[in-house]
Amino acid sequence: MYFFKNIFNGILIGIANIIPGLSGATIALILGIYEKLIFSISSINKKSLIDIYKLKLQKVYKDLSIDFLLAISIGIVISALLFAQALEYFELLEKNKELTLSYFFGLILASIPLIIKMIPKWGYKHSFCFIIGCIIAIIIAIIPGFQQENNNLLFIFFCGIIGIIGMIVPGISGSYLLLILGNYNLLVKDSINKFHDDINSFVYLLVFILGMVFGMVTLAKIISWLFKRYKEKTLAIVAGFVLGSLIFIWPIRQPSPTAYLEIVCPIKDELILNGNIYYYIKNNYHLIFLILIGFLSLVIVENFSKKKNV
Repeated sequence: MYFFKNIFNGILIGIANIIPGLSGATIALILGIYEKLIFSISSINKKSLIDIYKLKLQKVYKDLSIDFLLAISIGIVISALLFAQALEYFELLEKNKELTLSYFFGLILASIPLIIKMIPKWGYKHSFCFIIGCIIAIIIAIIPGFQQENNNLLFIFFCGIIGIIGMIVPGISGSYLLLILGNYNLLVKDSINKFHDDINSFVYLLVFILGMVFGMVTLAKIISWLFKRYKEKTLAIVAGFVLGSLIFIWPIRQPSPTAYLEIVCPIKDELILNGNIYYYIKNNYHLIFLILIGFLSLVIVENFSKKKNV
């Protein structure tokens, strides 16, 4: 039962990694498995690789929490293979993009108080870290993306390192960073959907995965070190990341060079046209309702979990 529960957790993390603006690490944090995930990944080192080579599998199984990592990995692979196609079939990021982003906006918004609650006593230093995290996320939101895809294998390996950030650092979307780098469609949509038919797509996907593995182990060791020594400050920065990252998933947007302009331009147009944002709100009340549903769904799940643990 524990194994299948973690497969499901992996599916949720994988879905978040696929949707631009969402962070799989944020979902892991909400699910309460983030620290275990980071510490398990960071345990991979030269000694564990030697143990694998010497077939000391029982020791490796225990040291690296293989049952946990394997279940999460299976879930992520399932979501990558199935959800990437579901995105296209149900047009979740095209015709229904606003509805999809609205629900997740509410969900992520509700996660911020949960992260802050992990800090026993909030002080000025935590507020400072929170602001820093928020500012970094906003800076990312105003960076314009590359307009052309780049299928250079070294660059794709680099994209893998950057793309995994969304699974390791809460509040930062790996998918959105791939959009900035110009390779989101090539690596997340085309390569995953065509790797079994097209040799180039298979090579791109393989190099991308290798970059992800390298980035995952390296970044996990850094985050693990930060959590062991500066856990409260790190959580405060994470909460700031998550708040700032809401820019990436605000549902009412129009095509623009940056995430910041995508949400500002519709408001600006409404102010120029009517002098207020009354119709901006009135015409999008269904999206605000979905944001509320997303927010309440996490609150309800959290309260249910607390009652279950009492």
